[in-house]
Amino acid sequence: MKGLKKFFSLALVTVLLFSLAGGAWAAPKGGGQPGQARGHAERNMEQEHERNMNEGATVEEKEQNQNKEREENGLKKQEKRKSVTEHVYKGIENALQHVKNPVARAALEAIMEGKSVPEAVYQAKQSLKDWHDLVEVTVVAEELKEALEEDGSIDRLTRAECYKHLGEMLVEAGKMQDARSLLEQALKNNPGDDENYIILNKVFAKVKDSKIKVYIKGNMPMFDVAPVVENGRVLVPLRVLAESLGAAVDYKDNTINIQLNNSTVKLVVGSGKALVDGKPVMLEVPARVVDGRALVPLRFIGEGLKAKVNYYREGNLVAVE
Repeated sequence: MKGLKKFFSLALVTVLLFSLAGGAWAAPKGGGQPGQARGHAERNMEQEHERNMNEGATVEEKEQNQNKEREENGLKKQEKRKSVTEHVYKGIENALQHVKNPVARAALEAIMEGKSVPEAVYQAKQSLKDWHDLVEVTVVAEELKEALEEDGSIDRLTRAECYKHLGEMLVEAGKMQDARSLLEQALKNNPGDDENYIILNKVFAKVKDSKIKVYIKGNMPMFDVAPVVENGRVLVPLRVLAESLGAAVDYKDNTINIQLNNSTVKLVVGSGKALVDGKPVMLEVPARVVDGRALVPLRFIGEGLKAKVNYYREGNLVAVE
């Protein structure tokens, strides 16, 4: 009898030891929390279940699973768009409380009626000649700008056109700094738009900004030495100009070699002679050094590298494309 009791006691101890060992073995490594372990386990089980379903599924069942996944992703995107739309609508509803002119209201109401942001922007721009309250012009332009920025479905060129139209509206409203910001956004989306530069030139002329403004491929680079005008020619720092155009530069012993694709320009600081693709050319204004930086004639270098260079006199704006 005593032997039997001893046997049962040993068996019970063995079971308890295995239970403890099994619990320690199953515990998550690194002292993870039980909830985290369950979460990981559940995700792993779901992934394993999906793999098993796909492995054993027919082609038709796999397609159904993929369609289901696409539908779920589509619903998530719809929810996100809905959130953005509700935000835009709320802003427009608030703006409509301060806009009385029916022409001005029509542009905002167009979005409320389900029209796209570009349609509303074009409508507002077309109606500008019959719209004389500059405060309302500003309110509408700002709301349309916010709606434009919230809508990620608009392609780059359409976005550029919208920014340009809104910039024109703000020019008419006398909001030059805001207009400049929108027009520069338009240029980043479409750097080759000559009409945009014409409007931007008007902005600089209206604020009487006499400094030289240089835009290269739609961006205004930061020059560590300001551009200067000599004998009607604009000179700019060599290195920044070349890098903005994507050209390679070799500057040694006052000799400058610039290469872009198959075009090369060679000139010497202080010399009126240069070479463009190996052919000699006379310079009206030679390169020179100012504050330790080599300044080169902008139009000569730009055109020598096959870029288009336009100068807009009223606003002292130079566009290189």
